[in-house]
Amino acid sequence: MTTLQSNSQDNETGHTSMQTDDAMNKRGRGRPKGATSSTLADVRTQAADEKRKIREELTHKINQLRNQLEELDANYKEEVRELREALRASEQREAFFRAALEDRLQVVAEHIHKSLTDWANAELEEGQITQRKRGRPRKTFK
Repeated sequence: MTTLQSNSQDNETGHTSMQTDDAMNKRGRGRPKGATSSTLADVRTQAADEKRKIREELTHKINQLRNQLEELDANYKEEVRELREALRASEQREAFFRAALEDRLQVVAEHIHKSLTDWANAELEEGQITQRKRGRPRKTFK
């Protein structure tokens, strides 16, 4: 009932409930939202302080991220250097193994060649070419 009475009173005076709300919350032109109870200078000071705090926080965060990036970059460069050294050592080891393998293959090839020639010479000495009755040599080994 009281709401009906207040609405009727507003209607009598020519104001609606929206207009009274606007009249009570009315701010001066260009004034920030929080400036209704304070002076404009105080609100500007407060806004500048908040802006400065936000800027300091963001600057601090940026510095942290830069430091983290520098650490990661240093770790990356160190790992790359270590991996290159390991690769170089592996390549040297491979070259040594190849050289040793080539030497060993040469020794094995010489041994096989010598063994085969010795075996062939022994077979030739063992095989006798005898003559036939009419004085012609045999064509095959006996």
